Amino acid sequence: MMGKGSVAQNEGKDWIFLSDAHFTGENRDNQDRLIRFLDGERENLAALVLIGDLFEFWFGFEGYVYSEYVPILEQLKSLSRRGVRIKYVEGNHDFCLGSFFEEDLKAEVYAEEMEESLGGKRVYIAHGDRVDPRDYGYRLFRKALKNRFSYALIRWAGPALSMKVARRLSARSRRKNHSQTRGHMPSFRTFAMNKFREGIDVVILGHSHYPEEVLERIDGREKVYYNVGDWITRFSYLRYRPKVGFKLCYHEDRL
Repeated sequence: MMGKGSVAQNEGKDWIFLSDAHFTGENRDNQDRLIRFLDGERENLAALVLIGDLFEFWFGFEGYVYSEYVPILEQLKSLSRRGVRIKYVEGNHDFCLGSFFEEDLKAEVYAEEMEESLGGKRVYIAHGDRVDPRDYGYRLFRKALKNRFSYALIRWAGPALSMKVARRLSARSRRKNHSQTRGHMPSFRTFAMNKFREGIDVVILGHSHYPEEVLERIDGREKVYYNVGDWITRFSYLRYRPKVGFKLCYHEDRL
């Protein structure tokens, strides 16, 4: 479902977009690095937009939170209490975020895509796993995972077993797919071009794990496609600063 928002709150402050951290809890370094980064941004942050796959696996079990993710969740809750808007567009590793994120973190959750207006520009945001209409194998796999029957099966299996199975499937998928991601990058750009023709000015995606900035000019108007990359090896993100615009950035951790 498409969601729309505005920048009425916290005018003049920055927006940050990031995705694909794939936190597991097994190695806390990247999670701690993100916590430090967000802690340093909190005073000048209007909104944090998470474009999917913050976690290696998340399923919204009623009354249950994965202990591995508590540190970053506490940081998100702290930001929310300070008035920072938290927005989450679900990725292919995210299932039923709704209850905890919406009720506890006061976040806005979007199952597939969202649209914002920033600096007078129409901004389209999605995880990016559905950009290639010819990837029939993946689309079939996605439908097999994201439906009420598979959700019922996951609930029956419970948090521990579901996490174990998800990690095995993820490791297999990563070996197969992310080594081929560069070959699919034209699909991201084609998808963005189609959105530009629909009147979108800025397209922001994740999923590929490769940061990108592609400028186009259509009917005399500048259009830009960004991929925010990942928080695994590149530690990249997109910043929007009012009166300045968008900038693809890389975090340098100074300890």
